[in-house]
Amino acid sequence: MNVLFKILFIFSITLLKSQNVDSLANIPSELKETEIRIYKDRGITNSGFVFRVYKEDKTWKANLTQWFLPKEISRDEVEWIKPNITILKSEKPLELLFLNLQALHIEFLPKEEYFQYKKNKSRVVYDEKEKDWVFETTNSIQILDGTDYLVKYQSGKQRNEFNYNNPESYLKHYPEIDELQYFVDILKYIRKEFNIEF
Repeated sequence: MNVLFKILFIFSITLLKSQNVDSLANIPSELKETEIRIYKDRGITNSGFVFRVYKEDKTWKANLTQWFLPKEISRDEVEWIKPNITILKSEKPLELLFLNLQALHIEFLPKEEYFQYKKNKSRVVYDEKEKDWVFETTNSIQILDGTDYLVKYQSGKQRNEFNYNNPESYLKHYPEIDELQYFVDILKYIRKEFNIEF
């Protein structure tokens, strides 16, 4: 049973990597001139989400799209499942929400690899064997379950793209990492303003 689960897991990862999430979500791969797009990975399920707030033809729009992996019917046949698109409404103007996301530094947040070092703790200790001072490093914890997010941002010529692995879980262990705090604040803001689970 454990072997079967591993095979299905590897198959689903391979299938997802071979499929473009934008095509599964039936959204254009290119961002609008003014757009924030946040992809929430599927974890161990067969679907994921894409949150979008953007300006199209002078009109502001926001939606949450749930996409699904194709369902295997036979060895050489799959069934494509139509994504669910929810039009999002807010009491505030969407342009203001976009600007507030900018105020939360979404356009400047770095890729996770650029602050990964903050998860490691180093100190100087005296090593009796070496008879010298050495660095002792405690490696970061590894959180394997949770949710990954990919963010794409564009406003005119300003662009940003970054991916955070389990930001809410890591923030509990590393509250001093401001990049994680900013991103978790972005997620909380979106959930509150649109009243969605995301």
